[in-house]
Amino acid sequence: MPIVTVSEAIKLSGKAPATFYRHLKSGKVSRATDGSGGIDTAELVRVYGELKDTTQATTKTPIIENTENNKEIEWLRNQVEALQQDIKEIKSESRARETESLDREKRLMALLEHKKDSDGGILGKLFK
Repeated sequence: MPIVTVSEAIKLSGKAPATFYRHLKSGKVSRATDGSGGIDTAELVRVYGELKDTTQATTKTPIIENTENNKEIEWLRNQVEALQQDIKEIKSESRARETESLDREKRLMALLEHKKDSDGGILGKLFK
């Protein structure tokens, strides 16, 4: 069977690092005899039974989370785009109202000035 590093052996055994190192120190688990310092997977099976499959847990979960995150991100992007469009429309309406208001003010001022100039005619000017 293959030789694995101590950190890989900890993952495969499913034990806490402190527990695994305690088992190494006490001799419950022994290192490989080839001088690599690793642990033979056959030794892990002898001591702990069936090994944990670490590949399934790490590959499936992120894909599911990533899909959910992508859906949320897409929804949020759509919301931002809609709000930006609303802001553009509101700004445009505001500018149009402001222009109308300024035009109305100019017309009223012109009427007031015209009325002021035309008060009384010739007789009004003579009898002031």
